[in-house]
Amino acid sequence: MKALVLSTNNYRSFPSRKQRFARRLVERGYDVLYVEAPVTWLALARPKQLWKLNAWRSGTHEQGEHMWTASPTPWLPFFKKYERMADHDSLTYYRYLQSLAGDWTAEPGIVLTYLPFVPKTLRLLGAPVVYDCVDDHSAYPGLLDKATVDRLEARTADIASAVIATNETIATKFLSHEDKLSLIQNGVDHELFAAPAMAWLDTLTTLPRQHKFLYVGAMREWFDVQALGAVAAAYPDCVIDCFGEALPLVRSELAIHTNIVFKGTFSQAAIAQEAPHYDVALIPFRESLLTLGVDPLKFYEYVAAGLPVVSSTIHALGAFGNDLVRLASTPQEFISAVQNTIDADSLELRRYRVQSSRRFDWSFRIAEFDRVLDTLIPHQS
Repeated sequence: MKALVLSTNNYRSFPSRKQRFARRLVERGYDVLYVEAPVTWLALARPKQLWKLNAWRSGTHEQGEHMWTASPTPWLPFFKKYERMADHDSLTYYRYLQSLAGDWTAEPGIVLTYLPFVPKTLRLLGAPVVYDCVDDHSAYPGLLDKATVDRLEARTADIASAVIATNETIATKFLSHEDKLSLIQNGVDHELFAAPAMAWLDTLTTLPRQHKFLYVGAMREWFDVQALGAVAAAYPDCVIDCFGEALPLVRSELAIHTNIVFKGTFSQAAIAQEAPHYDVALIPFRESLLTLGVDPLKFYEYVAAGLPVVSSTIHALGAFGNDLVRLASTPQEFISAVQNTIDADSLELRRYRVQSSRRFDWSFRIAEFDRVLDTLIPHQS
């Protein structure tokens, strides 16, 4: 049996739910083709992405254990602005899949898609479709028309046999499909983050101040440089370590704060080892429809490492108490929340976060994913 995973991430990026759900399909007996994020011809203007324009020429790459990856041919731009352009790119995408060795389009058993832009591809594939919606795609910045993206997504949801949303905010977009809608939040490799935290906590009798704050993740248009800058100015004796890729604009706007250190990209395993040794973890996002509806992976990783979290207003985090996360809407609220969080923290709270976050482990999310699959296809051991 064959399965296709139409992703918005590359396979070798950090291990997100896309890779984990793809791997689960392998465990259920499928040969899986993980199709990486598409790129448009606008990449010609971005030297670091030029390699992606020709990546499709190498065909499929075997990743071992019944998993293959492939990078699609470039798309025409503006598919998020004009529905006709999206349908043209959908046909290009389908023909590319047809051209790959392995007959991946010949009666695939299931398609797991993260792309809401290719409903025509899904129709042509003719397989049961699971649409896993992890973001409000119409709220992204850039060359898009919200109504166009919403129409494409509605067509995708109509075709899908099952729709998954990461949180209640995203789920409200699919109220007309309640009969096939499931809610599966993001998760964490609990043991990876919990083990270093508990090993360190077990050496302590009191919780020391580290004078270090942590941020992990991309720093792009949605990153709140004002909030982070305000925290840096309010706590000049504390270092703020930022792990991940940062836009040049983000770096330049925060350059005046010498206590903000851009560390670059580290593996999850390396972050897990470092994370416990911080006073507080931060999620500073600009308030927008996009950020209000996210379900940030970093939150689950922070908490599994025992860290208290201060975050911008994110609907999915509103369900958790102050012992796990404090929400802030302004830079001044961010500063106050950081201080209140540090003042309230303790060894007991650190251990509580580590232990209580076990319920966020990916094994539970995978079990929920299994239940969705079991409504569509026979279980494969």
